[in-house]
Amino acid sequence: MTVHALTIDLEDWHQLFHKRLTAEVIRPTPTVVDTTHCLLDMLDEADVRATFFVLGNVADAYPELVREVAQRGHEVGSHTYSHELISLMKPTAFKADVERSLFKLQVLTGEPILGFRAPEFSVGHLRHWCFEILAELGFRYDSSVFPLSRVRYGIPEAPRDPFTIATPSGMIYEYPLATWDVGRFRLPVAGGSYFRLLPGRLLHRALNDIDAEERTAVFYFHPYEFYPGWLNPSWSAWRRSLRASNLKFALSRILLHNFRTNLIGQRLKSLMEHFKFVPLGDIYRTTVRGQRREHEHSRE
Repeated sequence: MTVHALTIDLEDWHQLFHKRLTAEVIRPTPTVVDTTHCLLDMLDEADVRATFFVLGNVADAYPELVREVAQRGHEVGSHTYSHELISLMKPTAFKADVERSLFKLQVLTGEPILGFRAPEFSVGHLRHWCFEILAELGFRYDSSVFPLSRVRYGIPEAPRDPFTIATPSGMIYEYPLATWDVGRFRLPVAGGSYFRLLPGRLLHRALNDIDAEERTAVFYFHPYEFYPGWLNPSWSAWRRSLRASNLKFALSRILLHNFRTNLIGQRLKSLMEHFKFVPLGDIYRTTVRGQRREHEHSRE
């Protein structure tokens, strides 16, 4: 059976929604702790470990939460500090932001941070300057590439399988998000909203096919997608949206985030019963060991 990667973008829905609605930056809310605990308990029940790409500002606000993630056997990676889209940042600002995240996560976990994921997969293309900065900072792998066309974060020319990106500062291993080729069509099946919009049987069939081809599938989720309640913004965000005439936008985003969200946990549980998932760092280390063995054999 092929091993697949389960990854979590650990961020606070309330904080990001408030910023998108009002352009105001607030502290992460306690909801991120509650939602993460729901997810951690579900993973414990399934005896599955994952990679948590953690926002630095969440780590600053709730350091014990990050320690708990690591203590419960999960890998910790970086999701930047502030969740700014890379496409809107300058290289110097990006480097400073990620360095701040990296230092905080290393202190909290006592472990090197190997992996990175860009907010909203915002790398844009395979020649982006961010990969050189990641290699310079000591990251070994990235998982920000979605090999898709016709979506705002897609990179259609990207390979479906893991590949390497050479930079002047070293090599970065890239683990793209899961897609499924059906005839002439390529469908995104990696997680998030796709797990509530696509039929459960189709997701099983997709992973069966990927598994049979011995391809590594990388899935991604967010803690708030496993929260049993309804996510609503704060009253201050509501007031600001009314003042800015953003009520229509706010309502549409709230409905989008809560629509059939309960199906995500159900469908992931079903997949975890039938397929093997591990942290992405485990797959990276297996890849490196395999390449070293091949190199040693070639020298004999």
